[in-house]
Amino acid sequence: MNQQLAVLLADVFAMRVSDIHPDLKKDDVGSWDSLKQMDLVMSLERTYGIALDIPDILQMVSVAAVIAVLIAKGVDLGD
Repeated sequence: MNQQLAVLLADVFAMRVSDIHPDLKKDDVGSWDSLKQMDLVMSLERTYGIALDIPDILQMVSVAAVIAVLIAKGVDLGD
């Protein structure tokens, strides 16, 4: 798991970095509501210099999906 992304996700969702993993789903995170989804979008756009569209945002329902969207946008998450 990319450390920068793990730290970003942990910060957005007020979790420990060690609890962030690709299998983590939106339903598993109590704080992952629509407001936090927009916090996530803004953080990802700012950190990685990308623009996320509505389909991208709707697809991001798990850490694995966030990773997939970032890779599709050309973000290098090489560990």
